[in-house]
Amino acid sequence: MARTIHVRVVTNEGEAVSDEAVSVRAPGERGYVGFLYNHAPLVTLVAPGTFSWRRPDGQAQAIHVGAGLLEIVKNHLTLLTDVVSDA
Repeated sequence: MARTIHVRVVTNEGEAVSDEAVSVRAPGERGYVGFLYNHAPLVTLVAPGTFSWRRPDGQAQAIHVGAGLLEIVKNHLTLLTDVVSDA
């Protein structure tokens, strides 16, 4: 079984994404930031851009997000944002 990160993207309207990932890439204030299994706890700002992740089966997923706040703790990543659309 692959070691995964539980990914959630939440907007004012509710949960937009709930998925498992082996890697995540988020748009940061100074460029993109990546996350793998067992990443250190972190809270950071997210800039508008493409938020992407790779599922355990190798399938890549991507969405466009607005500015927001990202937290990763104990392999649970949550992104709070006001905008989510197809990439």
